[in-house]
Amino acid sequence: MSVEMWPAILGIAVILPPVFLYNRLKRILGVFLLLFSFAAVAAERVIAFHSDIRIGASGVLTVTETIEVQAEGKEIRRGILRDFPTEYRDRLGDSVTVPFQVDKVTRNGKREPFAIEHLANGTRIRIGDAGRMLPQGKHVYVITYRTSRQIGFFEQHDELYWNVTGTGWTLPFERVTAEVSFAQRVPAGDIKVEAYTGPLGEKGRDYNAFVRHGSAAFRATRALKSGEGMTIVVAFPRGIVEQPGRAERASTWANENPVAVVGAAGFLILAAYLLFVWQLVGRDPKARRRFPRYEPPAGLGRAGVRYLDRMAYDDRCFAVALLGLGANGYLKIRQEGERYAIERSAKALDGDDMAQRLARGLFHTEQERFAFGKEYSATLEVVRDAFREALKQHFAGRLLSRNTGAQLIGWVIAGATLLALYALDAPIAVLAAAAVPMVALLMLFYFLLPAYSIQGRKLQDAVEGLRRYLSVAEKDDLARMKAPPQTPQEFARFLPYAVALGVEKTWSERFTALLGAEAVAAAVNEYYESSTGVTDSIAEMDSTIAAASTPPGSRSGSSDSGAGSGGG
Repeated sequence: MSVEMWPAILGIAVILPPVFLYNRLKRILGVFLLLFSFAAVAAERVIAFHSDIRIGASGVLTVTETIEVQAEGKEIRRGILRDFPTEYRDRLGDSVTVPFQVDKVTRNGKREPFAIEHLANGTRIRIGDAGRMLPQGKHVYVITYRTSRQIGFFEQHDELYWNVTGTGWTLPFERVTAEVSFAQRVPAGDIKVEAYTGPLGEKGRDYNAFVRHGSAAFRATRALKSGEGMTIVVAFPRGIVEQPGRAERASTWANENPVAVVGAAGFLILAAYLLFVWQLVGRDPKARRRFPRYEPPAGLGRAGVRYLDRMAYDDRCFAVALLGLGANGYLKIRQEGERYAIERSAKALDGDDMAQRLARGLFHTEQERFAFGKEYSATLEVVRDAFREALKQHFAGRLLSRNTGAQLIGWVIAGATLLALYALDAPIAVLAAAAVPMVALLMLFYFLLPAYSIQGRKLQDAVEGLRRYLSVAEKDDLARMKAPPQTPQEFARFLPYAVALGVEKTWSERFTALLGAEAVAAAVNEYYESSTGVTDSIAEMDSTIAAASTPPGSRSGSSDSGAGSGGG
């Protein structure tokens, strides 16, 4: 080999290895790219999703969805799932349930089994055979279903607002298209279209829309990721779809909102019942012309005047009875700080009057003195309860009726309504919203339903006349009324009646202005002594009685009713 050939040999030796390596790398890279392209082609996805929506004249939608998928046994193992929202709240917060019926499901042109499942807010179609794996590769599913109540009716137009794909898919979409057609021909110029793409709530504009006579078509202009979808809006003239009548809408609303129906019906039934009962038994006989009366009503007594006026017992009835016994000379009351001492006089308790029975209960032994304060006294509780029952038996039914039975039925109606709402799984807030107006209505009629008998109405007219006399403060008014002389004896005689009617302050101020504070105190000194002023200490007596006659741990024993005077 000649020396001249060595440079050529060395050049070949330098060039051959890089060329060889390059070819090898090129071949390996080609194989890798080929494998990657196969993997990309084989990825699970929705290759094409097309929805054909036919709007009938009655508003029924017939929808045919053609869904082509690539199945690789990962998420698509035995078939696919398709979810549809069928329950939601409208803009007024009312429940809306739209009808939904699947007519047919096919895969690759053949019938495919499916099952319907109910979700929290809709329906799921589970497509496929639970006992058979789906072959890998492409599959074309066609779902045909019908639904209604999807059309929105507005003043200027009607509208279909439709989520084509839903946003619950975990697979991406390569192509998404939709077409909306009508049962009757609609001019293209009268059809307005719009669409949104992206996740739920987003308003992406990645779409094209096409309108022609009688239909509108949509196409997403990019692939959609998992969790994304396309929503379309088609507006068209009124009258193309028949709008449901008021009766039909009301019936549908009632079926979908049983909680609201039961709550409203319960309240209306309760209101109608209470109004009927009030008209029947709760209205007082017509009052006579009222004028000042200068003598107390015969046969009532001081406690009876208060009970009749309030149509109920409270512990001031007890205090007034004690004052009346003092005014009649049977006992004397002394206020000693926060305590009250009752001393029996020498005058014998010889009658069967309720107030005298009260006194005999306090002095049931030979004791001459009974004292009480705000601490609990079992004796006072027993005497108080017996006196309360005696007043009820003497006046209730004969002079007035609280119509307790009618009120009880009202509470039963309210309770039944709330139980029905509870059975319908109404939220706590709804139960409270229903309970508040019903309780308010019952409390209103708690005051309205008690009514006087004819005899009770006559006596109450007399009580009102006595109140007119006792509550007058001006001297000129007294003169016009031709009132009797305003003497210390007149003050002492009527003070228990003024306390019974809640006008003791006005009564005392009138005589204090006429006679002086010392004369007023001296006028009642024979049966009531106080170092803090007559009216102030008397006002505290009923609250002290309530405290002393209430066992520890009990809420209140001061009254059997909170009703005021008057029945309706």
